[in-house]
Amino acid sequence: MLNKLLGPRKIKPWGVAALTAVSVGLPTVPAFAANSLGLYYIVTCVVCAFTASFFTLNTGQKKIEVDRSVVLEAALEPLSFLVGKMLVDPAEFEERRRTLLNRLVETAGELVHANAASGLYWLSADNTELHLEYANERASHHHFQDKFERGAEKGSFLVEAALSGSGRLVPDIRKDPDRERIYMADDCRSALFIPVRAGSKRQGLLMIQALKPGHVPAAFREDKRLKSVVNLIGVVKELRKPGAQPGANVPSQNTPSVNDPESASS
Repeated sequence: MLNKLLGPRKIKPWGVAALTAVSVGLPTVPAFAANSLGLYYIVTCVVCAFTASFFTLNTGQKKIEVDRSVVLEAALEPLSFLVGKMLVDPAEFEERRRTLLNRLVETAGELVHANAASGLYWLSADNTELHLEYANERASHHHFQDKFERGAEKGSFLVEAALSGSGRLVPDIRKDPDRERIYMADDCRSALFIPVRAGSKRQGLLMIQALKPGHVPAAFREDKRLKSVVNLIGVVKELRKPGAQPGANVPSQNTPSVNDPESASS
């Protein structure tokens, strides 16, 4: 009922609690006017309704945060073990690197939202293309596009996001001033585009999208858990097989983008 009345607006816990208190208090007004219920009784009912609703909502939000921390903790132990194995067993280096990166992409999506789609795109050497390399099951379900090119409207936006300093948040594509330029997969409404790098070297773009507005939380772009996962992706990408010569950096990949999509309002 509240969802229909309020639409997709994000209501604070105290706001929902206030609405609950009002909904409890209003029906008692006629009885109070008829002197069949005392003022203290009505006030007590309203306060109890407000308190119960507020603490229930806060408890729910805290549980979500605990769940996110559990997701990260559950992922780190096996991933750190895999890093050790890939560095001492060159024969399985590339296979284990792929396993690591795939799991990191899945973990990033799980951290943002239980039903989020996540995909990792690598930049081409000349910074003109993005190629999808890893995707979770939901990204496949929503048909994440395999390739983007600078020059095409949506492709240019995503390449710029990959080269930018902090990427781009889209709380609700229908309300975003850049909605015509932003790529959204099938049925998705909210998104986060995060540049992946190792040091100053631009590597690619992590794309996370969800079905409903607000499913990608506005404050989550700065979440340290998500940043840790993105940093690990960059590190794993740059790891070299034991005994191999370090690859030369590509100068063009260290060149900042002229058009940073973050300059648009998010």
